[in-house]
Formats: sequence, C-alpha cells, structure tokens
Amino acid sequence: MGYNTSSAALAYDMNAMPAYRETPQAPVAPREQRTPRFDVYTGAGRQANQAVSPVFMSVLKTFCIIAAIFMTIGIARVALAGVTAQVLNSNAELTNTLEKATDESSDLEVMHSVYGADTRIRDLAGAYGMVEPSESVTLDFSQDAAAGANATATAQ
Repeated sequence: MGYNTSSAALAYDMNAMPAYRETPQAPVAPREQRTPRFDVYTGAGRQANQAVSPVFMSVLKTFCIIAAIFMTIGIARVALAGVTAQVLNSNAELTNTLEKATDESSDLEVMHSVYGADTRIRDLAGAYGMVEPSESVTLDFSQDAAAGANATATAQ
C-alpha cells in the first residue's frame, strides 16, 4: 500500500498533482537591497593617480643601477678568468717547449764533445790512412793586409 501524498510518490510520478495546495498569498513587495554608499567627488578623476611616486622611481633606478653594476662585475670576472686560463695554458706550453729545447741542447753538447774530441778525430784519421805532417808551413798575411788597406785608403 502506498501513500500518494508522500514526497517520494510525487518525485516518481511526473504527472501527479501536488497533494497540498498552497494558499494564495498576496505578492510580496520587492525589498530594497542595501548597496554600498557611493560618493562622487569632482576633480581630475582617473588621471589624478596616474603618476608614480618619486620615491618608488628613485628606488627602482637605484635597483637597476646596482643590478647593472653586479652584471658588469660578473662579466668582468668571467672575462678575467678566461684570459687567465688562456695565459696559464700558453705559459705551460712554453715551459714544455723550453724543457724539450734544453734537453735537446744538452744532448747536442754531449754529441759535440764526443764527435769533436781530438783523440777521436786522430783515431778516425789514422783509420783512413791519414798521418800528421812532418813539416808545417805558416803563412802570415798581416803585412799584405795592412798594405792593401793603405792602398785603398789613398785611392779614395
């Protein structure tokens, strides 16, 4: 058994009439809504607050200058570090080249002393059949050189 006046029955029956009729009431007058107070002032209006505070502008300029200085210092530090690294690399390369040249120079000095020794040269000459001369001739051109110099001086 069902109750036709229950809210569930009305909810499921789309064509049902409401069980309770509302009593007709007089229309209610619309209530006045409270709005915030709105005052009108004469003056420049929106253009009055367009300017930025001078204090804010000075702070902004100071911040920009400090930021530019920090960026400049940072760029200078990076550039200086790069140049320093490049100079250190070239100095290391030059040091290596100098060490190699010093080693080669000492090797050449040893070779020169070995190959230029008088006893080695005598032994090699003897091996090739050369002997020291029994007689030697000494030529002195100092008088002829002085006479030639005088002759060219008088010719000029």
